[in-house]
Amino acid sequence: MNFFRKAIVVLVLFCGVFIHPWMIGMVHAQVSPVTDSLFRAKKTVEAKRIGTPPRIDGQLDEPFWKSLPVAGKFVQYSPVNGGEPSFNTEIRFAFDDVALYIGAMMFDPHPDSICKELGRRDQVEQLNSDMISFDILPYDDDLNMYEFKITPANVQNDCKYSAIGSDINWNAVWESATSINKEGWVAEVRIPFSALRFPASEKQVWGFNSWRNMQRSGEWTTWTFVDIKDQNIFRYYGDVTGINNITPPFRLSLTPYLTGYLEKLPGSKTWDYFARGGIDLRYGISESYTIDMMLIPDFGQVQSDDQVLNLTPFETMYNENRQFFTEGTELFNKCDIFYTRRVGNTPKNYYAPYYDLNEHEIVSNNPDETRIINATKVSGRNRNGLGIGVFNGMTSNTRAEIKDTVTGETRKIMTQPFTNYNVLVFDQNLKNNSYITLINTNYYTPDDRYVSDVTGVETRLGNKKNTFAFFGRGIVSQQYRDGAEPVFGHRYTLKLSKPSGKFQYTLSRDEIGDTYDPNDMGFLLYNNEATNQAELDYIVTDPFWKIRNTQTGFISTYATLVKPSSYTSLQFAAYNQTTFKNFWSVYLLTSIRPIGSDDYYEPRVTGWYFHQPLNYTAEIEIGSDQRKLFRMATSGGITNTPENKNFSWWICAIPRIRFSDKFTTSLTVKYDMDANARGWVNTMYDEDLNPVIWFGRRDVSTFNNILSAKYTFSTKTSLSLRFRHYWSSAVYFGYYTLGHDGELTPGVYSGEENISFNAFTADLQFVWYFAPGSELSVVWKNDITQSDEVTGISYWHDLDNTLRSPQTNSFSIKVLYYLDYQYLKKWLGKKKNYNG
Repeated sequence: MNFFRKAIVVLVLFCGVFIHPWMIGMVHAQVSPVTDSLFRAKKTVEAKRIGTPPRIDGQLDEPFWKSLPVAGKFVQYSPVNGGEPSFNTEIRFAFDDVALYIGAMMFDPHPDSICKELGRRDQVEQLNSDMISFDILPYDDDLNMYEFKITPANVQNDCKYSAIGSDINWNAVWESATSINKEGWVAEVRIPFSALRFPASEKQVWGFNSWRNMQRSGEWTTWTFVDIKDQNIFRYYGDVTGINNITPPFRLSLTPYLTGYLEKLPGSKTWDYFARGGIDLRYGISESYTIDMMLIPDFGQVQSDDQVLNLTPFETMYNENRQFFTEGTELFNKCDIFYTRRVGNTPKNYYAPYYDLNEHEIVSNNPDETRIINATKVSGRNRNGLGIGVFNGMTSNTRAEIKDTVTGETRKIMTQPFTNYNVLVFDQNLKNNSYITLINTNYYTPDDRYVSDVTGVETRLGNKKNTFAFFGRGIVSQQYRDGAEPVFGHRYTLKLSKPSGKFQYTLSRDEIGDTYDPNDMGFLLYNNEATNQAELDYIVTDPFWKIRNTQTGFISTYATLVKPSSYTSLQFAAYNQTTFKNFWSVYLLTSIRPIGSDDYYEPRVTGWYFHQPLNYTAEIEIGSDQRKLFRMATSGGITNTPENKNFSWWICAIPRIRFSDKFTTSLTVKYDMDANARGWVNTMYDEDLNPVIWFGRRDVSTFNNILSAKYTFSTKTSLSLRFRHYWSSAVYFGYYTLGHDGELTPGVYSGEENISFNAFTADLQFVWYFAPGSELSVVWKNDITQSDEVTGISYWHDLDNTLRSPQTNSFSIKVLYYLDYQYLKKWLGKKKNYNG
């Protein structure tokens, strides 16, 4: 009870924090923003054609650089939105027939203080480093953007943006070099036109902005002013002109690969070795559209999944780590109906062989992934703003092998037949960061004569000032089985919002029909629910007192079933996110369900529900200054259901040490305890076939520890290590039957449900980028999964037992080489001239 009283005190103080920003948010910032309209106006800079390309060495010593127009006079984005920058930045543009060249000078009178931590490609956001980005919108549509980032240590980061967000896995082949001198630091960049999509016009006008971060002071500046309170940043971008008489290049590249494996599976006394080879092809169908093909893919080196003990009625969703499925897929994310992990996932009838065993038979081999034959995607956007995406993937027949332990005979059972996956998308840009999309997914297994088809329409409409936006989505799912009536389902979402200004709001309704099912190719936890939500946010962006910026929000959510329209939950929540001038940050959240909730999914039987009484939650996250050599991020929370005496709490600590600009390590230690919780155990049926639904009262404790370390030798070579140990146990001490009123009645249950689940993974990876777009990677992976009915005596005892369990060990070497037609053409031309 002492802990409970302390929690109440924290909540009272917490409420005071929520009120605080509202009372003092109007305090003036210490540095006033510049209000000069010319200072904030959109800008234009001209690029000039050059005859001889520069040597990309980070020096800007070619004479033409000094003669080019300058994109300068940057303006603060943060902390003082619209303020004068501390130091100047100058950017110049040149081009020839094959590439755009950018030279940037970031002035800094203290070059020895420039932050320049090393890291792997695409990790710029995680580094303690200055950086500058070059944001290019070739269609000048305020919607679709290519971002190229570079740090003083020459760490590259590239990303694509669209109306639905960012694609951080997009990788272009481009060149850069940097240097630090007495005036600051320099970046010199070559972006081949083959890395961009742009219209076939004589005169090009490209949208452009540049973002500079000075890490030691936390100051962000931009070339053109961007209102920090506006979610649509692209409408503030300026233009690059003068890029005339260029032709979209012929785009063709091949990336062949070869992988060798040395592998030892659980129960095996010997190591197996084998090799795999394949090729990725990328071809520009036109100046706007590209086809990507993956022939005989191999994903053996991707990071291990973080497996968990799942006591819920829902499927566990894992992150997609396969590069082909993460890169250039932003078009396919519309309507949220394509979950790429479905392609090459666990066979649908994976567990069927275990229920089809005869006497003396065992399952000797059962593949847990379907084999991908090939995958192809076409994507791009034309000069009129029409985006088209086509995806096709095929997986081969997957069979399990059953062996008779007496006779030695074997037989096979099909766990998933040949399957075809298709996605088709049409996406049209509209004015004011708006769009409209039509998308269809189709899943087809010919042998089963089964087809699943999902079609959706999605749109976002905004006004010119971005003070009002409408989002709408409508989806229909269809399932056709041989000899059965087709099943149709629906989902729609409506959302009104004000996405700019100090006060922002969102009103939304999301209805998921009771027969809506996109899960053959999508991911949906549950259907048959309608959710209505209102959110009001108050944002203070200018520094005041000890605060750098703060945001406070209030959210109310009301949910019901669709059929029947029965109540499920009512929740009120409030949060505050504050960053202080010393760069510490605090996040606070509290929520309450004043009349409890009715859970229609936990019973696992249609029409039944479990009633949870009033409960409330409080969370806190605190992060110290990430610029320091040592950083600590801590978080914790409680959820209390007084009537059930169900009290859960969790705590997490993530210390991180940056030993140098090359070596960083971190440890994640998290513990969860859900004490005296209620959850489904089993469903039985009486003699009249009426369900008897058993629940258990249990303590569920979970440890999740992750040790990560990385050493970066240079921008081309790095070594990373990740250990994860997950242990979760559920101990039952009471059983109940569920009534039609959602309440539990004590009963006598004969089963044994205590469970202990362990997962241990280790991933060690060395990567060497030995040429543009080419790499050699060496990976060691270790995987142990253990589950039993006896809980461990202690964490260390349980860990020791886990490490002694059968495990999977894999060692692999993979080489892939990027071959670009333009480079080959140039090389062959030089060779021909030399021989001539």
